[in-house]
Amino acid sequence: MNDQVSRHTKPAIMIRVALVDDHPLILKILRQELSRAVDMNVLWDADDASRVIPVIAKQTPDVLVLDLSYAGRGFEPVTAVHDLRARFPNMAILILTALDDPIWIEELLKAGAHGYVLKSDDLSLRLAEAIRAVSQGRTFLSPTASAALAQANRKYTLTERERSILRLAAEGHTNPEIAQLLAISDGTVRNHISNIYAKLNVDNREAAIRTAQQLRELPKPGANLRHELRTPLHTLLGLARLLESKLNRVGTLDAHDAEMLQMIVAEAERLDSLIDEVSG
Repeated sequence: MNDQVSRHTKPAIMIRVALVDDHPLILKILRQELSRAVDMNVLWDADDASRVIPVIAKQTPDVLVLDLSYAGRGFEPVTAVHDLRARFPNMAILILTALDDPIWIEELLKAGAHGYVLKSDDLSLRLAEAIRAVSQGRTFLSPTASAALAQANRKYTLTERERSILRLAAEGHTNPEIAQLLAISDGTVRNHISNIYAKLNVDNREAAIRTAQQLRELPKPGANLRHELRTPLHTLLGLARLLESKLNRVGTLDAHDAEMLQMIVAEAERLDSLIDEVSG
């Protein structure tokens, strides 16, 4: 459906959308982008993925747009998608993230996600189109995600559960913490860790993580750092596109846009600070 068609006619079916992203400015950008789509209604947004299930149960969207930038905060994406699909089978899940590692894309699609959009692809061109596609039961991959998926290694030594445990271990979680996050027993985690060591022919956690990364059973090292750097960059691009869109529609900017310009400056300073931390 073309966003430009029949803005004065309410569509027969509205797509109910929920947004989950840990960055408030990204949520603001997404809301404003989707406000131009006459066939969509944003029910709610949230910045904490680990606490959305009660909200979803109360107001279940047709499409949940979910970011992955919650590493180290009690959120394992593949397990979460499995759980959400089991609890809310009629809700489509669209991943919207800066994480472009093919391993993430393949794992999340296998877990039940209906689409995967990279924030580096132009949101104004991709997001509404992606939401419409997954709401109709179709799979949607943005161009960068589609290209990355073609590189994924589909022959795994470890099971899906073992990879989830090792991803959390790579983030620094202890066995009891992993057990709590995955809702399994501490003994089960220890058994899985032993199986991981045997399969990878290693005898400690660090070697298991390093070997799994080399075998491409885990995302590349530094994925979270790259995401942290990309988030303010994508925010800057999103805010700039909103101003550009308004300028194209109205022909001028006004005093209310000063706040958005201040946001752009703040995000630029944050990006500069992150780059300094990496360089230092």
